[in-house]
Amino acid sequence: MTEPLATELVAEVSAFARSFMARTFNLRFTMLNKTDPVIEVRGLCKKVKDATGELTILDNIDLAIEAGSSVAIVGASGSGKSTLLGLLAGLDSASSGSVRLLGRELTTLNEDERAALRSGSVGFVFQSFQLMPHLTALENVTLPLELQGGIGTREAALRARGLLEQVGLGQRTNHYPKLLSGGEQQRVALARAFVTHPAILFADEPTGSLDAATGHAVIDLMFQMNRANGATLILVTHDVELARRCDTTVTIEAGRLA
Repeated sequence: MTEPLATELVAEVSAFARSFMARTFNLRFTMLNKTDPVIEVRGLCKKVKDATGELTILDNIDLAIEAGSSVAIVGASGSGKSTLLGLLAGLDSASSGSVRLLGRELTTLNEDERAALRSGSVGFVFQSFQLMPHLTALENVTLPLELQGGIGTREAALRARGLLEQVGLGQRTNHYPKLLSGGEQQRVALARAFVTHPAILFADEPTGSLDAATGHAVIDLMFQMNRANGATLILVTHDVELARRCDTTVTIEAGRLA
């Protein structure tokens, strides 16, 4: 995930976003029929301007992802796989085409409405962790519940503490990110991603900043938690072995489905 997209997600932590999400939207997986895909893409294109003119990053992507499935998006560096994840999650806007997330057409929603749709329904795990440095592990995990609204402070803290215990960090709840190892930070990120019981988990190169042994442990934990949560997993990775653990693999080559 590019830094601007990850930064956009962090920027949603604002008083306006909290009040808007709690007041205007409570969009959960119940808006879908059980047979509907959780994500459906038709003719998706993404183009940007560069010094030489117009650059096509993604071209005419068609894709449907069923509820409860696990999908790996693979491809070489620069192939467009992280851009695709950002579009599927509504963190970026398509140049053309259709993206339906949890029954809602993203192209008809503004930025605040897309943020509200994600709140409580979508979890994220990034390569660079994207923890709030001025918050403790417990506060980082509690944060999505505050964004979602409708839950008391004590209940939110209890739920967050339970998730941190589940990922083996029950003794690190009051530690700030700078005092945690890379593996511990990614486990905090996993707890944060699952604290709202999301319908979908987006994971962008979740082991990219970890050594091999730590990465394997984090991935095992992520798949274990995802199965227990019953979420749909969408994973961007360059690791072929990791991709094989998913139900389906989608390969991107030069911006197109291979």
